Amino acid sequence: MRLLLSIGLFVSLAFLAGCATLSKSQCQTGDWQQIGFGDGASGATSSRFADHQEACSDHGITVDRAQYMHGYNRGLQQYCTPSKAADVGLAGRTYKNVCQGEEGVSFLRVYAAAKEVYEVDQEIEGIQEKIDKATKKLADPATPQAERDQLARDLNWLNIELNSAYRVRSREESELRNIQAREEARLARL
Repeated sequence: MRLLLSIGLFVSLAFLAGCATLSKSQCQTGDWQQIGFGDGASGATSSRFADHQEACSDHGITVDRAQYMHGYNRGLQQYCTPSKAADVGLAGRTYKNVCQGEEGVSFLRVYAAAKEVYEVDQEIEGIQEKIDKATKKLADPATPQAERDQLARDLNWLNIELNSAYRVRSREESELRNIQAREEARLARL
């Protein structure tokens, strides 16, 4: 029983240590502007500061909020662009609504269009997996003829679906590029 409690305590402590955003040495040598910049440039929310503050307070180290926020705001300037919005959406990452004002409006418009392309890409990937699975089963000599006939029909429909999905992707990608260009031009006029 004692052994189980010891193991449970060790696992809990390891988990909690894994939650810390910064190590003791990072807290001691922390360039708070650079840490803030990195968080802003990656699209993290400003609440990330509280996570850093908690991690460093565990080591008795104070975080410089003014320096952090200065860097964070510079990082957001790099992040809150239409091209970054396209990158984030195409990668399927979550946008945490960190961009404000007109930059936030533009980011959201481009991000939504990019997310549409990402979703079509996921659909294409799913269809391709089904095609691969059906093709392997069709190539297996142990597959009965009746099942082979059905697989051939399924592959025909899957290829039609795939071609349709590629056409949708092409339209969505074109729409994304149009929205991105419009938003870049709109922001340049501001």
